[in-house]
Amino acid sequence: MIWMRFVWAVVAAGTLAFVAVRQFPERSTAKTWIELLPVDVRAGILWNADHEEGTLFDWEYDRNENTNGGGVFSTGAIGEAIARVGQQQPLTGEYCVEATIHNAFQARNGAKAVRLMRWTEQPWDQGGKELPKSAYFGVWMRLDRKYDLRDSENSSGGWWNVFQFKSEDEHGKSQPLCVLNIGNHPNTGNMQFYLYSQWNRPQSRSQRHPIPIPVGRWFHVEALYEQSTEDNADGKIEVWQDGQLILSAENVRTRLQGKVVWGIGNYTDHVSGGEKPGSATIFFDDATIAVEPTHKHVDTILKR
Repeated sequence: MIWMRFVWAVVAAGTLAFVAVRQFPERSTAKTWIELLPVDVRAGILWNADHEEGTLFDWEYDRNENTNGGGVFSTGAIGEAIARVGQQQPLTGEYCVEATIHNAFQARNGAKAVRLMRWTEQPWDQGGKELPKSAYFGVWMRLDRKYDLRDSENSSGGWWNVFQFKSEDEHGKSQPLCVLNIGNHPNTGNMQFYLYSQWNRPQSRSQRHPIPIPVGRWFHVEALYEQSTEDNADGKIEVWQDGQLILSAENVRTRLQGKVVWGIGNYTDHVSGGEKPGSATIFFDDATIAVEPTHKHVDTILKR
């Protein structure tokens, strides 16, 4: 988001007029996790969102899809899918993102989604380039409730997309190609991550030794994305949770025909465990796209 400052100014022919001056949001001065990383790791960060402007500026810039290289996208009626920046309980600094959906219950009302997406490391009109063929994509997340994705009444429920790579197909339509979903362990009910792709076999890839997603604290998720050659199964995805490798998929399709988009968000057609059936909130902070892994340094947060 770009803020506009209105000022009195002298324009042509000495006329006094009220004009708008383009102005970037002011940043918080509080230190962020990214600033705590080693110098060589920081030097390899291509893009980051620390949200210290107090807005979604890092993701959407001026909201012009022709120039911004990213954006925030919602699915659902007004008020059913919202992303906002606030001072609820940031990881570091003063601000984080709160992504909330409502009315996603037993698929009766359709999927609800709010997604924060990037497809260049900076706006097109500032020389932005498409995402690299190999990079580490990371973000801190927080869930303050134990949510249940199991749907006993409708078999189409049960998925919760919170981290994804998309690619354009031959028709130019963006398709969810590699998705990091949250599900529930069949015995304990603990939330845990798994990989899903309708474009690869097997479609679902589970953790060999499932690691629960913590409730009530920040945790870090990072994926190594290696782009496949066009429409071929020679790509790679690896995922770390709090610095521990949990999922790996080699020789998979990670690109179709067009550009690749990375996104985080809150996207499902069924969830329970929130204040109301179908409601869920995820907090995000300090997202990065980097050429060096950041997950090796999560202890700067986890052990403080």
